[in-house]
Amino acid sequence: MQEFFEKARRILAEQLDIDVDLIKMDTTFDEIEADSIDIVEMIMALEDIYDVEFPEEEQKDYETIGSLINDLYEFLKQSKNAK
Repeated sequence: MQEFFEKARRILAEQLDIDVDLIKMDTTFDEIEADSIDIVEMIMALEDIYDVEFPEEEQKDYETIGSLINDLYEFLKQSKNAK
């Protein structure tokens, strides 16, 4: 989980051109001024890295980075177990 979070936060920090240390599990998207396009781009980058497609219909409005990362990580674990 920690490795997954580290990759996600590096991607997001690079996209937003901010210091990666500003992104923690309890950081809100508003705090780092990330919009829905930034979030989608981060998810697409993670999909490429992990060769998986996260279901869009299950994605909801996430308040914190951690809530999104937890859901994505759980889906990733389930999809890898299914293979």
